[in-house]
Amino acid sequence: MATTSCGPASDGPGSGPVPPCSLLTVPEIRAAIDAAWSPGRQQVSEGDTDAIGCAFSSPKGFVILWSSAQDAEAGYRSSRAAPTQQPQQDLSGVGYEGYAYTSPGNVQEVHLLKGDAYVSVAVGAGAPPGTARHFGDLVVAGLP
Repeated sequence: MATTSCGPASDGPGSGPVPPCSLLTVPEIRAAIDAAWSPGRQQVSEGDTDAIGCAFSSPKGFVILWSSAQDAEAGYRSSRAAPTQQPQQDLSGVGYEGYAYTSPGNVQEVHLLKGDAYVSVAVGAGAPPGTARHFGDLVVAGLP
């Protein structure tokens, strides 16, 4: 996985994924998980050249966002159908679809589809229940 500084990742509006580092801030994360957090660092996926990530870290754990635009609906549907991501809590609202899942290792995940954007948020380190859902609410508000 390669990292770069956060910034626009596309050639123009609608031509690529929403820059994930613009969707969640350190103060928003700190308000939910009291710790010293690093600024978000943009990551490029080696396996999916359309997906870009943004990783925040602290001594208490991590928050990682992934954003994709290419085949966004198919990617979202595939993740929602994965048997390993069950049971799910539906988070769909007006103008978007979403679900939350907590892994056996206590990593909370939220997956959101709004228009041509598919964004996932993963929260580790035993964050309080509902933390990923809260971050999902903040993220979906920032999606076009």
